[in-house]
Amino acid sequence: MEAGKARSQGSLSLFGSLAEIGHNVEEDINTWSQGLAFHYSNLLDGLSEVEKDKKERILKDIWSNVAEKAPDAIKEKIGIKEPLDIDKIGETLSQVMIDSNHPAIKGSGKDINESILNWVRFFAVLDFNIYLRLEHHLGTKDGYPIYMGLWEKFALSELDEIKKAVGISGPDDVDMDKIGELSKIYWEAIACPYKVTKHDANTHEAELLACPYWDNMREILGEDVARSMTLKCEAAVSVNYYEAILKALGVFDRYSFTMDKFLCCGDDVCRVRFEKRA
Repeated sequence: MEAGKARSQGSLSLFGSLAEIGHNVEEDINTWSQGLAFHYSNLLDGLSEVEKDKKERILKDIWSNVAEKAPDAIKEKIGIKEPLDIDKIGETLSQVMIDSNHPAIKGSGKDINESILNWVRFFAVLDFNIYLRLEHHLGTKDGYPIYMGLWEKFALSELDEIKKAVGISGPDDVDMDKIGELSKIYWEAIACPYKVTKHDANTHEAELLACPYWDNMREILGEDVARSMTLKCEAAVSVNYYEAILKALGVFDRYSFTMDKFLCCGDDVCRVRFEKRA
């Protein structure tokens, strides 16, 4: 990795956070690479009801803008070049999604460290453009539900595995201790250090001390440009993410979730809060 990149804020955020939570690159690189491929697959599903010509314009607009900022090593592996072949890009990402040993996963950089950093940056740039291009072509009323649905699918995709990890087999197993464990696993899966600030039978509150996704988006795009997306969507999408989990667990009638601080909206931390309903 080049010295300048190694010292960048996005790099420091990612590798510092991984060290703090006890994760390593080998464990987490598939989260970002296959997660990105899953995100794009869900976008294609979300656009299935959009007329063909408009869907093609949206995808071309997304990838044209991604190509301007995405890391060169990943663009080469995924096939993002002129003239853009959207179908070919989609085929490659579908292969990444199902093959944990796909050469693009660990080969999108000089070494595995640069590769995971590039996947984090690629994810941030792609997600940024998905939201803005949906808004541009479909408008907020029609585009926003598609975007929110992408993250809701993410929330539910790993839920069965995480339920097993924390010992939840049904709604009766869920209490605030289990919810706290589950929340920590979800946030640390994307390298966000998780600090519990309050926990009892009725409340679980925690602060996320760093977010490599946001730090790399900000570094690549600039803070003002990055916030042109996050200020419009991050709060509701994040809250809906955990509400979807509570509903899937069958305990939405017993527990609520909210967030009232967001790093990507100008706060010093993100803050999450689960409460037992009265």
